[in-house]
Amino acid sequence: MKPDDRPTLLPILLWGALWGLAEATLGFALHKAAVALPGLPGFLMFPVAAFFLERTVRTAGNASAALGASAVAAVVKLTGLAVPGADPIRVLNPALSILFEGLAVAALFAVFARAGREPGLLGAFAAAVAWRGAFCLHLWLLAAFALPAGLVTSGAATLLRFLVGESLANALLIAVLFRALRSLPERTAWTVPSTGQRRAAFAAAAAAFAAAVAAATLL
Repeated sequence: MKPDDRPTLLPILLWGALWGLAEATLGFALHKAAVALPGLPGFLMFPVAAFFLERTVRTAGNASAALGASAVAAVVKLTGLAVPGADPIRVLNPALSILFEGLAVAALFAVFARAGREPGLLGAFAAAVAWRGAFCLHLWLLAAFALPAGLVTSGAATLLRFLVGESLANALLIAVLFRALRSLPERTAWTVPSTGQRRAAFAAAAAAFAAAVAAATLL
């Protein structure tokens, strides 16, 4: 199947909803575990995001689909604002980081596609630094208005760990992940040629989105 023949909306909805579900469940668990293991979410959650974004790009056939999937996952995160007593900053910041991750991975696949190559360790590192750098700029803006931005106001060591240390760990995991995903047989590429399959795929996407919203508002 040629890339431009592949369905685009269904992969965006399904993989974006599953990513949102992972953020609401696995992300919640990792942040709890981070009390004993500081930095754990930062080491693992971008590779998790990269998995869903890579699947979106492969099944949709274009890099820009990663932006759509990140928008779906960000909407899931934003439903946390409906929880009574929710701190808007603690909801908006993660949602914005999800959008930055989607933008970075979309750019990564677009650049490497033009070069006729597959992204590897250096590309993954560049994407990790790019979204983290954009997020730091956002936090500096918050700090300028005396809003909470501890990541960029807690000293150089904290900032370097976030920008460099966690990016390097992310890149190593993502490079291994992408290599493993590329080894999958071509027949695993998702296609939905029939009306029945389209309906089933939309139902799966809706169920995943509903589960993700429930997790985001209850956990």
